[in-house]
Amino acid sequence: KMTMRLRRSHSNSQFVDSYVCRICSRGDEDDKLLLCDGCDDNYHIFCLLPPLPEIPKGIWRCPKCVMAECKRPPEAFGFEQATREYTLQSFGEMADAFKADYFNMPVHMVPTELVEKEFWRLVNSIEEDVTVEYGADIHSKEFGSGFPVRDGKRRLSPEEEEYAGSGWNLNVMPVLQQSVLCHINADISGMKVPWLYVGMVFSAFCWHIEDHWSYSINYLHWGEPKTWYGVPSFAAEHLEEVMKKLTPELFESQPDLLHQLVTLMNPNTLMAHGVPVVRTNQCAGEFVITFPRAYHSGFNQG
Repeated sequence: KMTMRLRRSHSNSQFVDSYVCRICSRGDEDDKLLLCDGCDDNYHIFCLLPPLPEIPKGIWRCPKCVMAECKRPPEAFGFEQATREYTLQSFGEMADAFKADYFNMPVHMVPTELVEKEFWRLVNSIEEDVTVEYGADIHSKEFGSGFPVRDGKRRLSPEEEEYAGSGWNLNVMPVLQQSVLCHINADISGMKVPWLYVGMVFSAFCWHIEDHWSYSINYLHWGEPKTWYGVPSFAAEHLEEVMKKLTPELFESQPDLLHQLVTLMNPNTLMAHGVPVVRTNQCAGEFVITFPRAYHSGFNQG
């Protein structure tokens, strides 16, 4: 009998009263007794509201356990801070080894289409977990940005001197006369002072827009491509409506979820609901510019 199989799996129950229904306090019709996988209490399937026609297969929780679970405060969504520290070289070695092992081929032979397909398969899967690391929001004043700067710490080569004063140098761009940011005296991290990002395969940045509906400009110094998805500003509200419609339970618990940069949704799903989406692979030496209130997301190929 199903009941007896369930009982044997909970053989630590040593008391006779463990085998009586918690609602009617009777132990007869034991073939109709259902054991809760949470608290080990028994219930006749016909005593439940609504009654069950038969013993359900798989894991079952009683109303008391379900209520206790519903009362628990929701877990915050987001990213965990890693404990290990890396140099740029050690991070690159770890990232290359992970990708080569994951796809079982040299990293330079893995097609971008294969990585993209696998990335969204993992995002959509509720049964698989893959953990990767991402060096994000690294302050360029402390660690450098990859662009040469005239800080007096070392002598620059003639080529570096040229780039140190170039308007395309992201340390210089915010203070150009044509930039509204040049009128702000404070060093605003992420706006006047660039951030640096060091990614590995599957490391992602979630759907978001920039603070104050500003532009963003992103330069890829070297390494494997970065896949971007973008939604034009006129469709921003439509994207928000679709995400709230398809995941209402997330937004009920955290109404400001889209401001937390922790939410991904497959571009194909968005497009199926009428949201226009464009994509590109950014390669080393290329800039990507996003416009005000243009939602964007993406991931690193390696």
